Amino acid sequence: MDQFLPAIFVSIVVAFVVIKNIKKITEKMDIDALNPYDKYASFSAHIQEYIRDIKKEINQDDKSDVIFALLDGVDLEKAQEKLSDFIRKLVFFETSMAKNRSKQQIENELAQLLFDLDSFIRENIENGDLIADKMKKDLQSRFEELIG
Repeated sequence: MDQFLPAIFVSIVVAFVVIKNIKKITEKMDIDALNPYDKYASFSAHIQEYIRDIKKEINQDDKSDVIFALLDGVDLEKAQEKLSDFIRKLVFFETSMAKNRSKQQIENELAQLLFDLDSFIRENIENGDLIADKMKKDLQSRFEELIG
């Protein structure tokens, strides 16, 4: 009987710890289940940072220290408008209206936008191929962080 009480006490403590950990895990799962679109909104915000950097740098007169410089002959106003269109489309993924779409629809729309952004960079920015490849790797890594 003397060993029975400590064994029960240890069992109760272990059960308490296990229940508490299970509760934490299930709460996290519930949060993820309720807010799956937050991942897309976060990814969208990350893409917008890239686009804002591009917009800021193509406006600079001094092109010596910029990563994103327009190719000669590219119309600055048209490039800025195209980048603004990308941002407007990305803001949609941060709104509650995006929740009315399926994950598949959102992922398809994001993929199309990324394809268009990649094309824009390759066609309009100096060293566009290198920059687009670097951006693609960074965005892929960021997406895997959010989803994984």
